[in-house]
Amino acid sequence: MHGVKLIHRDMKPANILIGGDDPGGANATLKICDFGAATARKPAGTPYPEPRVGTLFYRSPEQLQGDRCYGPGVDVWALGCVMVELLTGEPLFGKADSEEEVLIMAAQLRDQVVSAGSEAFNGLPEPLSLAGREVLRGLLRFDPEERFSAAEALEHRWFAEDDDKT
Repeated sequence: MHGVKLIHRDMKPANILIGGDDPGGANATLKICDFGAATARKPAGTPYPEPRVGTLFYRSPEQLQGDRCYGPGVDVWALGCVMVELLTGEPLFGKADSEEEVLIMAAQLRDQVVSAGSEAFNGLPEPLSLAGREVLRGLLRFDPEERFSAAEALEHRWFAEDDDKT
């Protein structure tokens, strides 16, 4: 999607479909749906007309700060939020009632990641390998310039290793 210069802007669990003969296996099919908020990627520095797009709990820090000049990193941030939700069963910022509260919680997460690195995610209820925590850290970088791209995330060793215990 990002390779064809399209940004989804409303990535959330309800918009990610997994199926096929073995939905939990290596041959699962993943589809992204609901492109109602999607848009063509604008050149850097060109603002989008909408002040806010997407579901609150999955909005990136740059969107929450009112930045209308963003890129595909908004989808990557949302996928990091979805990953945490898959591991915990709860939205990462689900206790927030406003954009301001989500932004405060995202800044607190940034501070935890800066001080503890990938170990900031050691407390997740589902065990996640070091490589998995590295991916999560890359997806949830507060600064969009430091955040993984979708391609970088997929190239991470976590997706290539058979034994993800490392």
